[in-house]
Amino acid sequence: MHQNAFFFRLINMDKIKPPKILRSNIISGIIREDHHRAKMYLFFFTTALSLSLAGVILSLKYLAESFYQLGFYEYISLIFSGDGTVYSYWKELFLSLIDSMPIIGMIAFLMALGVLVWSGANAFTNTRRFILQVN
Repeated sequence: MHQNAFFFRLINMDKIKPPKILRSNIISGIIREDHHRAKMYLFFFTTALSLSLAGVILSLKYLAESFYQLGFYEYISLIFSGDGTVYSYWKELFLSLIDSMPIIGMIAFLMALGVLVWSGANAFTNTRRFILQVN
């Protein structure tokens, strides 16, 4: 919905010129519908926010366990050890490093994080809209 939709309705309402009682009933119905819509969006996005927060925590735990089980830390410590064999076998080392990365865990974590950011932004916007409509 456009941020100035309420004012557009008022401008278009002046062109039609309905009776005063009908105009007040229409405007109060619009306000009531906007309030109901903001409340439903707020409920939906706060639920999505809490579920995605749980998803981020669980996927982060899964990602950490996957890094440990696949031996990713051993390859990283080998790179930073400063040994001369790392430079001579760098292709094999980096292929093994890529092979030991938990791709599914990383995808799950990034998806949960994206949903968390999206639902957090929408929950904040709808909370602000809900508070402004109550006042």
